[in-house]
Amino acid sequence: MPDITTTYLVLATPRSGSTLLGQALNSTDLAGDPREHFGHKMAFWARKWDTPTIKAFVDQLMTERSTSNGVFGSKLLYSHLRNLERVARQEEQYRDLSLPVILGSLFPNLHYLWITRDDTVRQAISYWKAKETGIWGQEQARAGRTGQGRRQFVKGVRETGKTPEYDEQGIAALYRSIVEEDAATADFFREGGIEPMHVVYEQFVRDYEPTTRRMLQFLGIAIPEELVIGDPRTVRLADDTTEEWAARFREALAAGRVD
Repeated sequence: MPDITTTYLVLATPRSGSTLLGQALNSTDLAGDPREHFGHKMAFWARKWDTPTIKAFVDQLMTERSTSNGVFGSKLLYSHLRNLERVARQEEQYRDLSLPVILGSLFPNLHYLWITRDDTVRQAISYWKAKETGIWGQEQARAGRTGQGRRQFVKGVRETGKTPEYDEQGIAALYRSIVEEDAATADFFREGGIEPMHVVYEQFVRDYEPTTRRMLQFLGIAIPEELVIGDPRTVRLADDTTEEWAARFREALAAGRVD
């Protein structure tokens, strides 16, 4: 395993801007590649790498995914955080430890980034649309790519070809899950005495480069004078439909039809 100098975990909820955050850090070539390593594909990679313990899995993951300066990052949705805890607690040495202690023993020099959105209504609508269509993002074309200059990407599912329709209760269920998981993540930090760097999506998109540099500084990563942070690859997907649905859903909240 390379000499790992710094690790970090990005805690997030779906459609909070965590992909944008991860792409920003990855683009610097200084901060690893914080993707979702502890979700449903974790068991597949543990088998492929023949890593029977959680420590062996994490060590191999850091070997495969750290940058040359010894920095490793990973992104965890709240369900991933609990899945990682569940897997670790199957082993005797971790069974009675608190989750922050478990994580600190697995990841050297561990830091936390936490990204949330101020507008959880729009976040829930974005989440609903992604689940309905199977389209989770759109990227600017990279240099040399032909075509119309953008490409859609899907995550875990195929594009459904569906045109999403407004569903008050469907959106409400996702809205509640976002609010509850943000609260549970806040509890995790508070109970563990952890001070994460809190990134708010709306501020991040306004101050993309300065925020990216502040994240590198928070992680203790030396920033070369010549570092250039390029424009985001991810394209904003919100449209007039999003605005209309947000207004309708806020009316439902105000009327007490959803909570």
